[in-house]
Amino acid sequence: MSKPSVQVVAHRGMGQRFIQPDAPPENTLPAFAAGWKITKACELDVHLTKDGQVIVIHDDTTDRTTNASWIVRDRFSAELRSLDAGRWKSQIWAGTRLPLIEDVLDSMPDDCELFIELKDGPQVVPPTAEIVRQSGKAARVVFISFDIDTIALAKQEMPDNDCLLIVVFEADYDRGGWNVSYDEGPGFRTVTKAYVEDDLVALVKQYGLTGIDTSFAVPPSLITRLATEKLRSVVWTVDDPSIALDMVHLGVNTITTDRPGPVRDTLIAAGYELR
Repeated sequence: MSKPSVQVVAHRGMGQRFIQPDAPPENTLPAFAAGWKITKACELDVHLTKDGQVIVIHDDTTDRTTNASWIVRDRFSAELRSLDAGRWKSQIWAGTRLPLIEDVLDSMPDDCELFIELKDGPQVVPPTAEIVRQSGKAARVVFISFDIDTIALAKQEMPDNDCLLIVVFEADYDRGGWNVSYDEGPGFRTVTKAYVEDDLVALVKQYGLTGIDTSFAVPPSLITRLATEKLRSVVWTVDDPSIALDMVHLGVNTITTDRPGPVRDTLIAAGYELR
């Protein structure tokens, strides 16, 4: 019996400071080009600029990955794109710019996919969805978000696309169970509650979502339940290839990682086909 195919997603392309010191800086065009050479999918994060452009950056401020300390939503796209988004990683990447989402879509190879994390609340959804539609590559885009309202709107805007709620699990040793966290409501308030499998699955179904993107510390029974319900299971950020293999043995469909090369090689060596 053949093993199921598995997807490996390069987290922010490539370039996490401590995981890939020689790789391009995260969430830049060189990072995505490097990621797509290793695997068939990359993940990125988007925020809305002051002039309504969709820019690719993880944080809501620029200080960690550029040469300025700005709030993204308070600046025009031209200002943000003038920043140096590479020097923080290495002098060889000095002058690398923050891309707009259309720049990344234009650069995506025909056989690859893009996971777009919607970071900026529901307001980032309509312009992002329109750009994705206009790109002609909508069939190869997956939307993810920690915020239930944001990802629900993404599913309304893009009903044919996979839209996944990102959740975080933590063991509750006092209670002997799990807690689950995600964002909801004005201000993207993080809610943490005792994990009840039926309730989480019902939440996903209520909004017509296609699965869950979860931290890799996850109740094993949930992965089985998602498969039974024909819902997609993605785990992040799995940088240890042996843990990635354990996750896939458990039934996870997709692994998001800062080390796509070693994870890919381990899964292939174990007999899994990558898609």
